[in-house]
Amino acid sequence: MAINKFMWKEDIALFHAMEGNYQSGREREFFETLKYREENVLSVSHDALLLEPDNEDRLYLIRCEYSEYMLGKEDVIEEQHYMNLSETLSANLKDVGLLDRDITLFQWLRERDYKGVRYDRNFDVM
Repeated sequence: MAINKFMWKEDIALFHAMEGNYQSGREREFFETLKYREENVLSVSHDALLLEPDNEDRLYLIRCEYSEYMLGKEDVIEEQHYMNLSETLSANLKDVGLLDRDITLFQWLRERDYKGVRYDRNFDVM
């Protein structure tokens, strides 16, 4: 399958590095699903991967267009906008004001084994 011409080189490298190095089935599903979507699925109305009720830290993660992501938290006015998944997963949740502990989004997702992440809320197809 050809890679979408809009996919960032950082995400191409991330997906390649993760392939075969998943720590769980949920992690594999996360990366394989997002790789497919970045390559093939435009989301103008947003793809809600994680919503506040889905986790005790009240975080949300939304994919927009092909590879842009919004990361935020309930009751925090300023959400974070990232151009690709690699940048999003590298976000330190303490530094961006979403949690009180020093942890990246990638570490946070791994720690909870991607619990709460869903792939059935792409509002373009609902």
